Amino acid sequence: MTVKILLVEDSDSQLKFLKDGLLQHGFEIETASNGAEAFKKLFEFIPDLVLSDIMMPAIDGYQLCRLIKNREETKKIPVILLTILDKKIDSFWGKKAGAQLFLSKSIDMEELVKNINATLRRYPLTEEYKANIAANATHENSAQSQLNTILNDLLLKSVFANEFRNLSDFLNYERILVEKMFSLLSSFVEYSVAGIYFASPDDFSENILYIDTLGRNLSKNLLSDIQYDFFRKLEDIKPIRDTKFEVVRILMGKEMSYTFSDMKSKIIIPLVFDKKLIGGICFYTRSDADYASFRYFDIMISELLAIFKMKYQYTEKEFMSVLDGLTGLYNRRQFELGLEQEHNRTKRHPADFSLAILDIDFFKKVNDTYGHQYGDYVLKTVADLMKASFRKTDLLYRYGGEELIMIMPETNIEGALIPVQRLRRSIEEFDFDYNGIKAKVTASIGLTMNYQDFKTSAEILKSADEALYKAKESGRNRVIVYEG
Repeated sequence: MTVKILLVEDSDSQLKFLKDGLLQHGFEIETASNGAEAFKKLFEFIPDLVLSDIMMPAIDGYQLCRLIKNREETKKIPVILLTILDKKIDSFWGKKAGAQLFLSKSIDMEELVKNINATLRRYPLTEEYKANIAANATHENSAQSQLNTILNDLLLKSVFANEFRNLSDFLNYERILVEKMFSLLSSFVEYSVAGIYFASPDDFSENILYIDTLGRNLSKNLLSDIQYDFFRKLEDIKPIRDTKFEVVRILMGKEMSYTFSDMKSKIIIPLVFDKKLIGGICFYTRSDADYASFRYFDIMISELLAIFKMKYQYTEKEFMSVLDGLTGLYNRRQFELGLEQEHNRTKRHPADFSLAILDIDFFKKVNDTYGHQYGDYVLKTVADLMKASFRKTDLLYRYGGEELIMIMPETNIEGALIPVQRLRRSIEEFDFDYNGIKAKVTASIGLTMNYQDFKTSAEILKSADEALYKAKESGRNRVIVYEG
């Protein structure tokens, strides 16, 4: 079957040259002198390929290409653009318009035919697809109106996306960022309640669902139900604990008696990047709404994902600067700051806090016997056992080498002994197994408290260290409490 090419060129001499050359190579040719005429003939001639000049009056080659690619019934027709333009930006714009190839007009006929045949092989049209094009014939005067619709749509999408991108100025100010996001979202999304959640790389951080009620005073029971419903959905991706909600806009007037069952429509959108949950948004409304059918839904999600990604990466960078890379515990510098802050806090507002130092028994022997990789595995595993043994409010550190430290705010010695002994037993009972090599490991722990006769944080640390020394001297695998 003869291949049909729609040739679009406003220069009579160039049109004749191209037409004669292509006819000699066995193609069936239909011509048009402008984009509007070409768009009409597209539905009458049903070409296998469109070969178009770019520089034409009214509707140029870029616009013609965009018209073709914007319609479902014609978007598979391959388009080759010919031009005297040779700048990279011209080629870029041609590709963004959807063209399969962007060729110079100076190309010789043999090379042009070679490119045409290669494009036809790569983008063949089925007879069924051609029949569908014929069934959707359009009118000549509709080309400009359709182009205007496309251009207006592209402009609106650009403005829409730009509004989201402006939010990146507030990445360092979470509360302001949330308020700006709600202000933008409420300008084009219908909802009764909306929620925004930023995940943190710190598993011990609070998980807050920021809520916007559009200024309505809604009951805490309703908002608690929405909080539960939202995080339950996100649990499919990652376990989440210690959740809460926070209403961000000023509430006005008396409390409205809405209940969760009054919310007829909802959508919960987890935001995931690189297989990590980085946040989520949700919308609830008392009216029937199909959020997924919102005109710019995909753009909204794409732009939100970009913002959440930047926010997560910024938080992650800040977080990693205070962590020990191997264990995931806070590093020594953070311990020094944390101990000083806790000591100063309890001097201003008298309260107990306890501190424990853990040292892995015979750790050098583990390294010498099984290798440093095994030693790293033991350290990381002990750190994980620490995280499982203590409260979220407790502060866990790697002090250096095989020494790990725990600060337990608002906790006296009796209260601290419970998790500390639990940790010691967990380590003793754990079956360490790395690359098929099994071992048993124990730890010695020194425990102290901010007793009144300690004047500085350094004295507190020294007392814990003395208790640790006694634990090791008295046989290891035990907890010794500082006695002064």
